Amino acid sequence: MSAAESRARILAAARRAFTRAGYDTVGVREMAADAGVDPAMLPRLFGSKEILFAEIANGAFSLEPAFEGPLHGLGARVARHLLGPIEKPPAADFDEFAFLLRSVGSPVAASILSHALHAHFVKPLAERMDGAEAELRAALITSYVLGFAVLRAALRSPAIDHGDPELIVMRLGKAIQDCLDQTRPGSGASRLATRRKI
Repeated sequence: MSAAESRARILAAARRAFTRAGYDTVGVREMAADAGVDPAMLPRLFGSKEILFAEIANGAFSLEPAFEGPLHGLGARVARHLLGPIEKPPAADFDEFAFLLRSVGSPVAASILSHALHAHFVKPLAERMDGAEAELRAALITSYVLGFAVLRAALRSPAIDHGDPELIVMRLGKAIQDCLDQTRPGSGASRLATRRKI
Protein backbone atom coordinates (compact mmCIF):
# COMPACT_ATOMS: atom_id res chain seq x y z
CA MET A 1 0.00 0.00 0.00
CA SER A 2 1.43 3.39 -0.98
CA ALA A 3 1.86 6.22 1.52
CA ALA A 4 -0.82 8.21 -0.31
CA GLU A 5 -3.31 5.33 -0.05
CA SER A 6 -2.47 4.76 3.62
CA ARG A 7 -2.96 8.48 4.29
CA ALA A 8 -6.35 8.51 2.59
CA ARG A 9 -7.50 5.41 4.47
CA ILE A 10 -6.38 6.84 7.83
CA LEU A 11 -8.19 10.13 7.14
CA ALA A 12 -11.41 8.27 6.24
CA ALA A 13 -11.18 6.07 9.34
CA ALA A 14 -10.44 9.08 11.55
CA ARG A 15 -13.44 11.00 10.19
CA ARG A 16 -15.69 8.04 11.03
CA ALA A 17 -14.16 7.56 14.47
CA PHE A 18 -14.23 11.23 15.53
CA THR A 19 -17.80 11.59 14.25
CA ARG A 20 -18.91 8.53 16.21
CA ALA A 21 -17.01 8.94 19.48
CA GLY A 22 -15.16 12.27 19.73
CA TYR A 23 -11.51 13.24 20.14
CA ASP A 24 -10.79 12.05 23.68
CA THR A 25 -12.39 8.61 23.26
CA VAL A 26 -10.73 7.54 20.02
CA GLY A 27 -7.29 5.92 20.03
CA VAL A 28 -4.61 5.70 17.35
CA ARG A 29 -4.73 1.89 17.28
CA GLU A 30 -8.51 1.88 16.79
CA MET A 31 -8.25 4.24 13.79
CA ALA A 32 -5.33 2.27 12.32
CA ALA A 33 -7.26 -1.00 12.64
CA ASP A 34 -10.28 0.51 10.90
CA ALA A 35 -8.01 1.84 8.15
CA GLY A 36 -6.27 -1.53 7.79
CA VAL A 37 -2.79 -0.06 8.32
CA ASP A 38 0.03 -0.51 10.83
CA PRO A 39 -0.50 1.83 13.86
CA ALA A 40 3.02 3.18 13.28
CA MET A 41 1.81 4.70 10.00
CA LEU A 42 -0.38 7.27 11.73
CA PRO A 43 2.40 9.16 13.55
CA ARG A 44 4.67 8.66 10.56
CA LEU A 45 2.19 10.27 8.14
CA PHE A 46 0.49 12.81 10.43
CA GLY A 47 2.78 13.34 13.40
CA SER A 48 0.11 12.92 16.08
CA LYS A 49 -3.59 12.39 16.72
CA GLU A 50 -3.90 16.14 17.40
CA ILE A 51 -2.47 17.04 13.97
CA LEU A 52 -4.71 14.46 12.31
CA PHE A 53 -7.76 15.93 14.06
CA ALA A 54 -6.73 19.45 13.01
CA GLU A 55 -6.45 18.39 9.37
CA ILE A 56 -9.98 16.99 9.45
CA ALA A 57 -11.31 20.05 11.30
CA ASN A 58 -9.80 22.39 8.71
CA GLY A 59 -11.73 20.60 5.99
CA ALA A 60 -14.96 20.26 7.96
CA PHE A 61 -16.24 23.83 8.00
CA SER A 62 -17.11 26.06 5.07
CA LEU A 63 -19.91 28.39 4.05
CA GLU A 64 -22.81 26.25 2.83
CA PRO A 65 -24.72 27.05 -0.39
CA ALA A 66 -27.46 28.55 1.82
CA PHE A 67 -25.09 31.47 2.48
CA GLU A 68 -24.62 32.24 -1.21
CA GLY A 69 -26.51 34.92 -3.09
CA PRO A 70 -27.31 38.53 -2.11
CA LEU A 71 -27.18 39.54 1.53
CA HIS A 72 -30.69 40.99 1.26
CA GLY A 73 -33.07 38.29 2.51
CA LEU A 74 -30.20 35.96 3.40
CA GLY A 75 -31.35 35.64 7.03
CA ALA A 76 -34.66 34.07 6.01
CA ARG A 77 -32.96 31.79 3.47
CA VAL A 78 -30.52 30.51 6.09
CA ALA A 79 -33.31 30.04 8.66
CA ARG A 80 -35.32 28.03 6.14
CA HIS A 81 -32.23 25.94 5.35
CA LEU A 82 -31.81 25.19 9.07
CA LEU A 83 -35.32 23.70 9.10
CA GLY A 84 -34.34 21.23 6.37
CA PRO A 85 -33.57 17.51 6.82
CA ILE A 86 -31.48 16.68 9.89
CA GLU A 87 -30.19 13.23 8.99
CA LYS A 88 -27.26 12.78 6.64
CA PRO A 89 -27.69 10.48 3.61
CA PRO A 90 -27.02 6.80 4.46
CA ALA A 91 -23.85 6.84 2.32
CA ALA A 92 -22.31 9.70 4.34
CA ASP A 93 -19.69 8.55 6.85
CA PHE A 94 -18.78 12.04 8.08
CA ASP A 95 -21.12 14.43 9.86
CA GLU A 96 -19.50 17.84 10.48
CA PHE A 97 -22.02 18.74 13.18
CA ALA A 98 -21.56 15.46 15.10
CA PHE A 99 -17.79 15.80 14.64
CA LEU A 100 -17.91 19.21 16.36
CA LEU A 101 -20.46 18.28 19.02
CA ARG A 102 -18.73 15.08 20.18
CA SER A 103 -15.30 16.71 20.58
CA VAL A 104 -16.05 20.25 21.78
CA GLY A 105 -15.82 19.13 25.42
CA SER A 106 -12.13 18.26 25.01
CA PRO A 107 -9.78 21.17 25.84
CA VAL A 108 -7.38 20.06 23.08
CA ALA A 109 -10.07 19.55 20.45
CA ALA A 110 -12.06 22.68 21.40
CA SER A 111 -9.13 24.95 20.59
CA ILE A 112 -8.63 23.25 17.22
CA LEU A 113 -12.35 23.41 16.42
CA SER A 114 -12.56 27.10 17.33
CA HIS A 115 -9.63 27.96 15.07
CA ALA A 116 -11.02 25.93 12.16
CA LEU A 117 -14.56 27.28 12.53
CA HIS A 118 -13.37 30.89 12.63
CA ALA A 119 -10.90 30.44 9.77
CA HIS A 120 -13.24 28.62 7.39
CA PHE A 121 -16.73 29.84 8.34
CA VAL A 122 -16.72 33.04 10.41
CA LYS A 123 -14.02 34.93 8.49
CA PRO A 124 -15.30 34.05 4.99
CA LEU A 125 -18.79 35.16 6.08
CA ALA A 126 -17.38 38.41 7.51
CA GLU A 127 -15.62 39.09 4.19
CA ARG A 128 -19.03 39.11 2.47
CA MET A 129 -20.42 41.69 4.89
CA ASP A 130 -20.14 45.48 4.82
CA GLY A 131 -19.73 47.85 7.73
CA ALA A 132 -18.03 47.83 11.11
CA GLU A 133 -17.47 44.79 13.33
CA ALA A 134 -18.15 42.37 10.47
CA GLU A 135 -16.26 39.52 12.13
CA LEU A 136 -18.15 39.95 15.39
CA ARG A 137 -21.47 40.02 13.51
CA ALA A 138 -20.42 36.91 11.56
CA ALA A 139 -19.54 35.15 14.84
CA LEU A 140 -22.98 36.04 16.22
CA ILE A 141 -24.64 34.58 13.11
CA THR A 142 -22.56 31.42 13.62
CA SER A 143 -23.81 31.23 17.21
CA TYR A 144 -27.42 31.42 15.99
CA VAL A 145 -26.77 28.66 13.44
CA LEU A 146 -24.96 26.33 15.87
CA GLY A 147 -27.33 27.04 18.76
CA PHE A 148 -30.37 26.31 16.63
CA ALA A 149 -28.72 23.14 15.30
CA VAL A 150 -27.95 21.91 18.83
CA LEU A 151 -31.51 22.53 20.03
CA ARG A 152 -33.10 20.96 16.97
CA ALA A 153 -30.79 18.08 16.02
CA ALA A 154 -29.05 17.14 19.27
CA LEU A 155 -31.62 18.03 21.95
CA ARG A 156 -34.75 17.57 19.81
CA SER A 157 -36.42 20.65 21.29
CA PRO A 158 -40.20 20.06 21.34
CA ALA A 159 -40.75 23.82 21.07
CA ILE A 160 -38.90 23.85 17.76
CA ASP A 161 -40.24 20.48 16.56
CA HIS A 162 -43.84 21.63 17.07
CA GLY A 163 -43.32 25.31 16.34
CA ASP A 164 -44.78 27.07 13.33
CA PRO A 165 -42.04 26.83 10.65
CA GLU A 166 -42.96 30.19 9.13
CA LEU A 167 -42.78 31.88 12.52
CA ILE A 168 -39.37 30.28 13.14
CA VAL A 169 -38.14 31.48 9.75
CA MET A 170 -39.45 34.97 10.41
CA ARG A 171 -37.95 35.37 13.89
CA LEU A 172 -34.67 33.47 13.39
CA GLY A 173 -34.26 35.02 9.94
CA LYS A 174 -34.69 38.52 11.40
CA ALA A 175 -32.08 37.85 14.11
CA ILE A 176 -29.60 36.67 11.47
CA GLN A 177 -30.46 39.52 9.09
CA ASP A 178 -29.93 42.09 11.86
CA CYS A 179 -26.34 40.86 12.13
CA LEU A 180 -25.87 40.81 8.36
CA ASP A 181 -27.01 44.40 7.94
CA GLN A 182 -24.33 47.00 8.61
CA THR A 183 -26.61 49.49 10.40
CA ARG A 184 -26.00 49.49 14.14
CA PRO A 185 -29.17 49.17 16.23
CA GLY A 186 -29.92 52.57 17.77
CA SER A 187 -27.84 54.51 15.24
CA GLY A 188 -28.15 56.00 11.79
CA ALA A 189 -31.16 54.64 9.92
CA SER A 190 -32.35 52.81 13.04
CA ARG A 191 -32.58 56.11 15.02
CA LEU A 192 -34.38 57.75 12.14
CA ALA A 193 -36.92 54.90 12.03
CA THR A 194 -37.40 55.20 15.79
CA ARG A 195 -38.02 58.98 15.56
CA ARG A 196 -40.59 58.41 12.80
CA LYS A 197 -42.46 55.91 15.01
CA ILE A 198 -42.57 58.44 17.83
